[in-house]
Amino acid sequence: MDKQTIQVTENKPIDLPCTAYVSQSGTPRVEWKFEKGSSIVLFYYNSKFTDPYKDRAQVTATGIRFTSVTRKDTGKYICEVLWPGSGGSYQLRKSEVDLIVQGNVISHKDMKVLVDSRNARIIDVRLPEEVANGHITNSVNIPVAEVEEALKMDPEAFKMKYRMDKPQMDDENLIFYCQRGRRAAQATEIAITLGYAKARNYEGSYKEWSEKEGK
Repeated sequence: MDKQTIQVTENKPIDLPCTAYVSQSGTPRVEWKFEKGSSIVLFYYNSKFTDPYKDRAQVTATGIRFTSVTRKDTGKYICEVLWPGSGGSYQLRKSEVDLIVQGNVISHKDMKVLVDSRNARIIDVRLPEEVANGHITNSVNIPVAEVEEALKMDPEAFKMKYRMDKPQMDDENLIFYCQRGRRAAQATEIAITLGYAKARNYEGSYKEWSEKEGK
């Protein structure tokens, strides 16, 4: 079964491919399911979208297209194609797309302003061995696997372990970055879930920073 991951910024359109669909004789039955945690929703079947998808999704030649997505759309999308065979038999093919909708992102330009101002809490969620090869000035290393536990600490314990003040819930300049942006997106989502509503992901992360800043 083909699997792929797609990242998109919130409120943008996105195409989700169904690689399980291949051109062959017969008319297949196509269904789409949305899986998030332990919840699975059948949102396209009998050639129709269900609520609340019918007003913002459409079928394309290669899959489905959302006219706009939000962070709530983050999850796994499963396309199932049932082809009729001979003798009443059927062939089932599946493909999956893990969609990550990034709600709060910051550009390189804005990130540079914050770094230069020293007015931000910048958290590097890479592994320590990655950080050893270079990092953004004044950032603190908290690997993505530790982010949830760290943000649940009391302020004193947090400061003792990470040598920085614990971010406030309404902190406007809480920024996460990694190497390419994916782990930072996960960390940002964790922070938002815990109540840090204004947490942001530096989408270009250290790859972009090192290319543009030369360090």
